[in-house]
Amino acid sequence: MDIFLRLLQKANRYQPTDIITIINTPKEQAINLGEMLTISNGNEPEGILVDQTFTTALIQKIETISWQKATIIELEYNGHYRLFWDRLSTRPSALVLGAGHISQPVVEMLYLIGYAVTVVDDRPDFANNISFPNAESVICENFGIALKEINNKRYSAIIIVTRGHRYDLECLRAVMHYPVSYLGMIGSRRRVNGIIKKLTEEGVSKEFLSHLRAPIGLDLGAQTPAEIALSIVAEVLATTRKGTCLPLRDIGR
Repeated sequence: MDIFLRLLQKANRYQPTDIITIINTPKEQAINLGEMLTISNGNEPEGILVDQTFTTALIQKIETISWQKATIIELEYNGHYRLFWDRLSTRPSALVLGAGHISQPVVEMLYLIGYAVTVVDDRPDFANNISFPNAESVICENFGIALKEINNKRYSAIIIVTRGHRYDLECLRAVMHYPVSYLGMIGSRRRVNGIIKKLTEEGVSKEFLSHLRAPIGLDLGAQTPAEIALSIVAEVLATTRKGTCLPLRDIGR
């Protein structure tokens, strides 16, 4: 099947797909210019660039990079190669860990701003499609088990809103190596400080802990579940779009 037809099918299914194209080669390998490789949702690559050894080296390289936007990759392989790495994704994806009363408006608001949302919780009364009609996927499973099976490169935002301290820790330990641009956890400052202290004692890096947004959300004076959800989703959007979180009237003065 033609590669562009396959890409069209993936776009119609909202299937995130990495697209890597050779844009510069050593002179003797000019025949490889324009070759394309696609990788969908952590599946096996479709196609080979140059040869299998080159393709394997390329995949190993991109696995060490957190994709934020279209970029150029440099690779040495019997000469210098440059590749263009783009990602087909008509919707950003978010992972919501916990399916309680705050999660429901969080998922609805994320859906409204274009996110494909996966919800995980181990309680059937909460983790179901009736409670989350607009979630792309609802997984009713133990957090640790579910997070071992989830494609960790798919999500640009992870929101931890579980029902208790030990679940927060379980989730944080599982996702700390996920390449996400937004990672937030709900909880009082006291609860958050206790968790950070525990992770520090376990040897978790300061870099990871500084990346964690906890307590989660912007200061909107939120009190109700819907208001708290609004503060969380606003922070997700501001982080993704690099917003200042300042009143628009104060910008540019």
